[in-house]
Amino acid sequence: MSISWIVLIALTIVIIYHHVIYTGLMIWLSRKTPTTAEEEAGIDEPPSCEPAGLPSIAILIPAHNEDEFIEDKLANLLMQDYPPEKLSVWICCDGCSDNTADRIQAWQEKYSQAGVQLECIVETDNKGKVVRINQLLNLVKGKVDLIAMSDVSALLSIDALTQAAESFSDPEIGALTCNYLLAEATDGEQQYWQWQNSIRQTESKLGSVMGGNGAFYIVRAPLFSTLPEDTINDDFIQTMLVIKQGYQVQFNNYINSVELSPSTAQDTYQRRQRIGAGNLQQLIRCRFVFRHAHHGTRWLFTSGKALRTLMPFILIGYFLLSLGMAIQGSLLAQTLTALQTAGYIAAALPLFGLHNKLTDKLHYFVSGYAASLVGMLRYFMGHFRSGWRHLPPLSGYQAQSTQLLKRTSDILLATTGMILTLPLWPLIALLIKLDSPGPVFYRQMRVGRISEEQVELFDVIKFRSMSHNAESKSGATWAQQNDPRITRIGHFLRVTRLDELPQFINVIKGDMALIGPRPERPEFCGTLQNALPFYLERTAGLKPGLTGLAQVSQGYDSSLEDVKNKIAWDHAYALALSSPLQWIKMDLFIIFKTIYIMVSKRGQ
Repeated sequence: MSISWIVLIALTIVIIYHHVIYTGLMIWLSRKTPTTAEEEAGIDEPPSCEPAGLPSIAILIPAHNEDEFIEDKLANLLMQDYPPEKLSVWICCDGCSDNTADRIQAWQEKYSQAGVQLECIVETDNKGKVVRINQLLNLVKGKVDLIAMSDVSALLSIDALTQAAESFSDPEIGALTCNYLLAEATDGEQQYWQWQNSIRQTESKLGSVMGGNGAFYIVRAPLFSTLPEDTINDDFIQTMLVIKQGYQVQFNNYINSVELSPSTAQDTYQRRQRIGAGNLQQLIRCRFVFRHAHHGTRWLFTSGKALRTLMPFILIGYFLLSLGMAIQGSLLAQTLTALQTAGYIAAALPLFGLHNKLTDKLHYFVSGYAASLVGMLRYFMGHFRSGWRHLPPLSGYQAQSTQLLKRTSDILLATTGMILTLPLWPLIALLIKLDSPGPVFYRQMRVGRISEEQVELFDVIKFRSMSHNAESKSGATWAQQNDPRITRIGHFLRVTRLDELPQFINVIKGDMALIGPRPERPEFCGTLQNALPFYLERTAGLKPGLTGLAQVSQGYDSSLEDVKNKIAWDHAYALALSSPLQWIKMDLFIIFKTIYIMVSKRGQ
């Protein structure tokens, strides 16, 4: 048996194990085994405890622009069936620009009359969730017995705190999490969270739940840890550190948290990117689990979170391997490739308005893996350095489906283009060397995508079309007609656009897209932004392109007026990203126009 077959069989077993055997077993066990000792004894009523001796609880809530839900949250916490003198609520407004702080202030009197402590810290800067959690932790640690975290948009069952306090009567329990329900959910979301609640319930029975849920989790105060500021999934890391300290994380089936905020497709896509990046980060930071004395914890973590994190890479590898073997003539590999292709096509149907329950659920799971993969790749490239900040994405004008399809087409087309043109590269390199002294390739720093976190800079790669060190004396200057800096072969490369071929490497790396606004030099950006309103917005949430609507509609920039004219083209292209169909039409037009310009030598 060849190595390829051994790897294919191993990957098949891993995929089936994670999705069918492990998940099915966990769901089956959640239904077959009692949740608590009371259920085992046949007692149907949930446990209760006397008010006397209840632990003190501090609820920590970082908030950024939560004007829509903050009053519902405050009302929900005020109605909790818990002794008011033992409950305190601590909220930090993290650079709120809306009325969140004012609404909290309006509730101070109601909390005071009820005897519940309500503290609100207002910070003008938005520094992120984890920074504010650490800040609130410093204010309450050593003053209370239990510390709880709860999202503003999640409402808790009225006896949540009483149930939690009762669970902590077991000294081995260090943290607690609960059911997560959605007030509004698609079929795919509803199915996913039903499974997740069942899996967490079984994990609890077998030892410890693998991670908490930001909607509500509660920890013994001495075990609540200060986290690094770049932590992405704080709820997971915080509860895993409880396991590291030798305690259990349990699931309380009697406590419900209900998410009020409905998610748009774009919200879901961005959130799942963040979760994917967080999953990779926590896989690295929670490797202590593999040294944990409790073998059950190691098995649960590996079978669940670890495999779920690696699954996008496994699925891609599985498809490429089966495709390669299918090309070699294996009938079984051809069947596997056909089944995978059919599955991915079915998952893509909802992107084009074709819906039914099966394809919608399949789309939810496949798109989840795709978003997770993008999030992990972004993490590898240095994004998420500030952890999680609750900011609206600058790419919100783009449809989720367009983003996925655009990046996929970038990789496929750039790889294909590079392979097809690679035989020309040695010839171009030889002509450049014969024409003028200097290196074959030319690297220059350009401004990439502007995100909510940072302005990306990268080195664009081109075939050199100017004399070596052409700007050593003049500095950065505009291109011009009959530019004396351009070499003879450089002129040919420019009119045919062949000097751009090495940028396929930038596209594959993710610095650029195949199609998008022209990448500008940082030296010009400040001047252009001051002179032209909304100039920098042309790459807000959008990568610059090897070619683009502005590039095929107008030549190289030689003056401020040229750039001004191009801004309209760039924003027109951005509008086309609101739907997959408009994007496909626009990109096909630009690709064919680019080929025409290259063949007719109309470049500049």
